[in-house]
Amino acid sequence: MSEVKSAKRVLEILRFFVQEKSPASLARISSALSFPKSSCLALLETLMAEGYAYQADGRYYLTSRWLHEAQVVAEHDQLAPRLRPTLERLRQSLGETVILAKLAGTRVLYLDVVEADHVLRFSAHVGQGKAVHASASGRALLSTLPPDELAALARTIDYQAFTAHTLTDPRALMAAVERGRQRGWHVNLSEHQADTVSVAVPVQLHGVTVALVVGAPTSRAAERIDDIGQALAQAAADIGPG
Repeated sequence: MSEVKSAKRVLEILRFFVQEKSPASLARISSALSFPKSSCLALLETLMAEGYAYQADGRYYLTSRWLHEAQVVAEHDQLAPRLRPTLERLRQSLGETVILAKLAGTRVLYLDVVEADHVLRFSAHVGQGKAVHASASGRALLSTLPPDELAALARTIDYQAFTAHTLTDPRALMAAVERGRQRGWHVNLSEHQADTVSVAVPVQLHGVTVALVVGAPTSRAAERIDDIGQALAQAAADIGPG
């Protein structure tokens, strides 16, 4: 997917203040983000003109307009709030991290995450992305594509090998997708990160295809993969076409 540099830089400024948690000078911001001062100043002045930032005593900070507009957006989200109770029930019954995911090009985007309470757990966060070829969620989402679309997308993937178990060619990926389709759930065993397992099923809601995913340490979940898959398949059936 192509990136627009200025849009990405605005997001980097937002994340900078999330980490900084206090006003900062132009020099501090541009240095921390490795932006030219002139470009950083132009972005900050644009944010101030639109009401998203302010300046006091030579330092910049973000206004609460970000919070207000984010709350409005979240209140009208048709996916994550609708499925949050399902994620929480699955987390409670299975005791593992549960994720809501959606296809985004050749990556998977996490829309919601309910983490397990265990100290040793599958960690994830909203907005995180995973390679589609090395994730159970990716295979679950790919399984809903028409065969010609699946084949075309599989040819465009950069098959990075994250571990010795990662699938690294289109034919292997499509075969894994088909196995998962026939099984009723899709499994990733130490293919993106060693010692982790994830299981996923696709769900249709409001005309959008998403995936319900459970992630866990292999030591705790390897013997429970089918049980997890059946629980996810039942949850998807209970949701039904939305």
